[in-house]
Amino acid sequence: MKGRRADKTASAVFWILGITVVVILGFIIIEIFARGLLTALNPKFIFGKPEAIKNGGGVFPMIVSTLYLVALSLIISLPISIGAAIYLSEYARKGKVTGFIRFCLDTLATLPSIVFGLFGLALFVVYFQWSYCLMAGAFTLAILNLPILLRGTEQAMNLVPDTYREASMSLGASKWTTIRQVVVPSAMPGIITATILPIGRIVGESAAIIYTTGLFIRNIPVNPFDTAAPLAGYVWYAQTEGQGDYLRVVNGGAALLLIMVLVIYFLARYLGRKYQEKRLLGG
Repeated sequence: MKGRRADKTASAVFWILGITVVVILGFIIIEIFARGLLTALNPKFIFGKPEAIKNGGGVFPMIVSTLYLVALSLIISLPISIGAAIYLSEYARKGKVTGFIRFCLDTLATLPSIVFGLFGLALFVVYFQWSYCLMAGAFTLAILNLPILLRGTEQAMNLVPDTYREASMSLGASKWTTIRQVVVPSAMPGIITATILPIGRIVGESAAIIYTTGLFIRNIPVNPFDTAAPLAGYVWYAQTEGQGDYLRVVNGGAALLLIMVLVIYFLARYLGRKYQEKRLLGG
């Protein structure tokens, strides 16, 4: 009887905690949408150019800057993280060295993003003399998200059963062929899932990009070394300056950021599920 009571009590506590988290998250989402959804869905706001002082204007160059920054950051960080994860998961021996590497990665993942922003400012903007540009922001965010992406990719590869590796190598495949044709494809849904969090962090990051990419532009950036203004940084800039109809920009930009993160999240989950179904069907 005591065991049943304890089990019911624990279940009730966890249900209450879970519902509380969902309610808080739902309240935040509803509040953001209630303040800025109408503005965010306005075509003039989405496709218009921003105005620095007078009312009106849109955020299209900021949206393009954000998507451009996401693409560049992933192009830089994904190959490095997958290669390092392959080494840690398949080649590195368990010991103090690999344990120290994982400890350093976990430590870097906990650093405030503004530290990476100051590092990017000192290295890419000042030392390399790139000035404020997309490339400086992309490298900074790639370093920022590399520990999370690498550890998530490594965990996805570790979840691939050893029987897959043994079956492949028993058929005469080399270790690299096994990794390339068996381990990585089997871990791909997990790798896609591990990529979702860094993408959301890139879209919503402001502390690191205000020191590396820029805060305000009126034209769409084309060259990676062009000055850019990702949407999260522009929202911070509008709130700080308080010029014109800044509340419309802030509320609409926040709602649009949330929409972009949700769309990217569900798209990544959909692609991961479709990839897994295709593999199960032998396509």
